[in-house]
Amino acid sequence: MAARRHRSEPDTAAMLDSFVEIVPGASLAISADGRVLAANAEAADLYGRPVADLVGMDAADLCAPGSPGFTPHVDTHADGTFDSVHVRADCTHVPVRVSTKSSTIFGSPVHIATVLDCGAGDHEVEWIRAAAFDAALDAIIVHDLEGNLLHFNSAAAQAAGMDPEEFACIEPWGWVPPKGRESIPARLETVAEHGALIFEAQGWRADGTTYENEVHARALTLTGRTIVVSVVRDISERRRAEADIHMLAYHDVLTGLPNRTLLSERAEQAMAEAIRYGDLLGLAFVDLDEFKPINDDIGHSAGDAVLTAIADRLVSAVRTEDTVARFGGDEFVVMLPRLSSVHALELIGAKLSRAVREPLETGGHLVQVTASIGLAIFDPLEDGLSSLLSKADMAMYSAKRAGESWRVFDEKTVLR
Repeated sequence: MAARRHRSEPDTAAMLDSFVEIVPGASLAISADGRVLAANAEAADLYGRPVADLVGMDAADLCAPGSPGFTPHVDTHADGTFDSVHVRADCTHVPVRVSTKSSTIFGSPVHIATVLDCGAGDHEVEWIRAAAFDAALDAIIVHDLEGNLLHFNSAAAQAAGMDPEEFACIEPWGWVPPKGRESIPARLETVAEHGALIFEAQGWRADGTTYENEVHARALTLTGRTIVVSVVRDISERRRAEADIHMLAYHDVLTGLPNRTLLSERAEQAMAEAIRYGDLLGLAFVDLDEFKPINDDIGHSAGDAVLTAIADRLVSAVRTEDTVARFGGDEFVVMLPRLSSVHALELIGAKLSRAVREPLETGGHLVQVTASIGLAIFDPLEDGLSSLLSKADMAMYSAKRAGESWRVFDEKTVLR
């Protein structure tokens, strides 16, 4: 509720009310202690407050934080004109030009301030600009270097999951998640130095969730201070699309396992590390036995379910640093870096065999699948991925012919 006007002299109040009403534009009468004594209808329109609410306010509360205020002119009884930024009742900011005139009424010092809205001009042009600003699909946020909100469009409030009234009173940098605020000073320094900056960051919603965005920030000088206009584009859908494309390019559609392309990339890295650190790198080639009858007798959907289940079992049977890839059809490849010994590779071969042959149910049928597994150790002097796969493949066929579950590549035995 607005403070009551202190009137020691009724004629003084009446005179002030009459004076500010005849002054063109938004006008305020301010006392020596900085209180608003009178205001006209134009001032009420400018600040979005009834005249009764303006009267009694501390004039400093009409000024945005860090903006020039009325105080120097009131304290020194000086006349003058200065640019500032004032705050409306809805927390939005407006650039203004203030002219002050000192006077004395019935022995009391009074300062008459006329406030010109610097955003006012050709109303039609301003309406078009404002409509275009608010209709922009990207969020537009105008703020100072301290993160105080100066202006925004509807898309900015929507992106934050807020009503415009809520967003208007948001805390400094309230549209940025707390963990992302650490990088703001460095970015602002770049914006101030170069005038503009494009970067990717995260936005923050009222419910605490975040979203990916691309920010085009530009520095401007307004009323003697630097402000930043940030155009914020939500790129969450783009990121999801990129992730989907990456998934399709590097993973098997059915099982979600890495495909040959990703296996090749990881193998190159694993072989380079094996050469550098002298570690053992192993590879297992897993071929499912008698898989075709499942498709023929139960159906392809049942076959797909079996492949997916086997893929999950293989992943569960090895370490997180190992790579299980679908090589094609009913074949899988397991890349096994940093093995302690050949015996460790043999233990993994036995574990993979047990994991595969565990019965599983699909399409109302109980199915048991077995596998023939070929194992090979990377030789840094002669092997690439192709030759390593070839060794494991030969070991797999040797195990299949011998009726064994797995076999380690050995030139003396696998070729017989």
